[in-house]
Amino acid sequence: SFYPGGVSNKSDPQWQWKWRSMFSRELRSVPWYSVYGNHDYHKDPCACADTPAACAQVNADANNLEFFYMPAPNWYKEHPELGLEVIGLDLNHYMWGWDHRAPPAKQVAADCYWTPCKAQCENILRLRAERGFELFRQRAAASTAKNLIVFSHYPTDHFEAAPHFLEGLRDHSKRITYF
Repeated sequence: SFYPGGVSNKSDPQWQWKWRSMFSRELRSVPWYSVYGNHDYHKDPCACADTPAACAQVNADANNLEFFYMPAPNWYKEHPELGLEVIGLDLNHYMWGWDHRAPPAKQVAADCYWTPCKAQCENILRLRAERGFELFRQRAAASTAKNLIVFSHYPTDHFEAAPHFLEGLRDHSKRITYF
């Protein structure tokens, strides 16, 4: 995540001074797998667009080490040589999930307030979370990898309202590690 308000495009100077100049070229010589965090959406056009092409952090080229590797807000990458699959999920709709007593009106992505499209952003992040859960379900069922690494911006205690996801993470037919 780029704090406090994300990046606005690929030429945003924060790429340089908050990442490239902070970490040596050697440390950046491998792809850095990423997903969006809530603060990332404040300035990113991705908050108001339902297409990855509009997203300032999306980079589908694992060889382009000038940016994080994130081919879409929800994505997976197979590593058959390691018996591993990585699944990145945009679950920012659940930023409210820490409050297990949140009334339905508060079960929205509150950081959308900082975007130019609050209601649209809330809907987009809700749909991205739904698509993320579906991607996880599909990949957990279809992947031939023995090990799945699944990650999002939030710890599992944010997903009490999504018990199907928590049950899927506990599936013992594969070794699933979530962080």
